[in-house]
Amino acid sequence: MTKPKGEVWFLASCVELYKDEKKLSGREAFNYLQETGAVDFITDCWDGLHMTSPHYIIDSIDEYIKTRGLEPIAARAE
Repeated sequence: MTKPKGEVWFLASCVELYKDEKKLSGREAFNYLQETGAVDFITDCWDGLHMTSPHYIIDSIDEYIKTRGLEPIAARAE
């Protein structure tokens, strides 16, 4: 099934937010979010999440990862 254009743009924005917050490359951030199932969480919940703050989005992603029994990735030192 094809994703709506807004959903794809929102996913890209979330990857950018996550990479900046965690000090990762874009590829590392996307791969991590994909491995943890967070990509599906983001696309499934985009209609509600896109109206929230960047901090709330990052916290929501990390909380989702925790619900899967995983530890969210810590930010790298600069």
